[in-house]
Amino acid sequence: MKSHLSFLIIEDDKYARLNLREILQPFGIIEEAGDIQGAREKLAIRPYDIVLTDIELGEGSGVDLISEIVKKGAHCIVVSSYEGDETIEKAYTLGAKHYLSKFKLKDQLPVYINKFLQAKQAKFEKILKEEFITQDEDLISELRKLTEINWKNQTLFISGPTGTGKSLLGKLIHEITHPDANLVHLNCSEVAENLLESELFGHEKGAFTGADQKKDGKLKLAHGGTLFLDEVATMPMAMQQKLLKALDEKTFYPVGSSTPVKADFTLITATCEDLQDKMAKKEFREDFFHRISGFQFHLKSLSERPNDIELLVRHFQANSPRRYVIKPEAMNALKKHAWPGNIRELRKTCERFSQGISGIIDSQIVNKMLGLEVKTLPSQEMWEEHVFQHGLKSYINMIERKAVEEAMKRNNGKITACIKDLKISSSAFYRILQENKLQF
Repeated sequence: MKSHLSFLIIEDDKYARLNLREILQPFGIIEEAGDIQGAREKLAIRPYDIVLTDIELGEGSGVDLISEIVKKGAHCIVVSSYEGDETIEKAYTLGAKHYLSKFKLKDQLPVYINKFLQAKQAKFEKILKEEFITQDEDLISELRKLTEINWKNQTLFISGPTGTGKSLLGKLIHEITHPDANLVHLNCSEVAENLLESELFGHEKGAFTGADQKKDGKLKLAHGGTLFLDEVATMPMAMQQKLLKALDEKTFYPVGSSTPVKADFTLITATCEDLQDKMAKKEFREDFFHRISGFQFHLKSLSERPNDIELLVRHFQANSPRRYVIKPEAMNALKKHAWPGNIRELRKTCERFSQGISGIIDSQIVNKMLGLEVKTLPSQEMWEEHVFQHGLKSYINMIERKAVEEAMKRNNGKITACIKDLKISSSAFYRILQENKLQF
């Protein structure tokens, strides 16, 4: 079974370390520590899939490390020639998964490593069945590669149309690679430009008007875990430069502070916009893009994987508290729809099926429901009546909503193309989405 696991060997005997390294070499990347202090320094820097520790470590005992290893989310295996019942019991009580004799490692250790890999594979298959629903072979293959990456000092950039599951993918990658660490999420499009620095870096009390207390930023909160920045394309250029510096130096200054703060985390970013186009127009920094895109992953639109439509519909149907039946002609209508809002739009449609009057979903209900996604504007003759009855802002909001919905339909949900057609800024586009609670 192909794997790229990360190991930490804690062993004070040089030759024992060499023996373990030889056994583990085919399974992934290996680091070593010769004593308890060195082990703690390694554990503080990064997560590991599996940590193997001896019991007798010079002046210390490996038993003292087990709970620390487990808290870091690693699979702990004790490897020792010491076999006292009391010590073995304590090791298991503290969270060790296995206690192996040094004299039988060559034959036995690979068995336990393969069992770990099988459990990891089973977890991946469960995710595909219950969370990230797809049967697209190319997508599954690419997802599997992500789970095999050693994420030390790496970054992941996720692109794809809105509603394809970029946030979900970031969350799942975090759960697989850092199961017991913090996942800190920030949607850059939802934060005002003048507040984004404070959100990322934090601020001191009194740093600016309204800063009535000290606040930790997302970078500090993500230390040791994962920071997920959604809609990173909306981040202002000046902020990109500041974040780039913080990523390179692993330190930053909260707003209003002269004391640096250290933060080390896995960075995942995502956007539905075309960053290559934005870089060509000097609207996104190339150096920042290269820093955040160590690994790149593109999520295909639902129209590019039509075989997933029925699979997803059945999944949403099965998870609905109210049972309903979808007639074959209705399912065909769902399959033929372009789904500019991708999975998010499909999920919302299925939620409406569950909330509808009829428990039998036919093609007429489907067509009517999908048609209701676009609200009509008042006729030209009625605009004055609408403005003076509901206000000018209401009428403008209605025009904006209609224009965005039409642009999304014409461009199959591609945000960059919509912004170009509408000739507005990305921040204005996201404002319209938020104000009208549009789901694409």
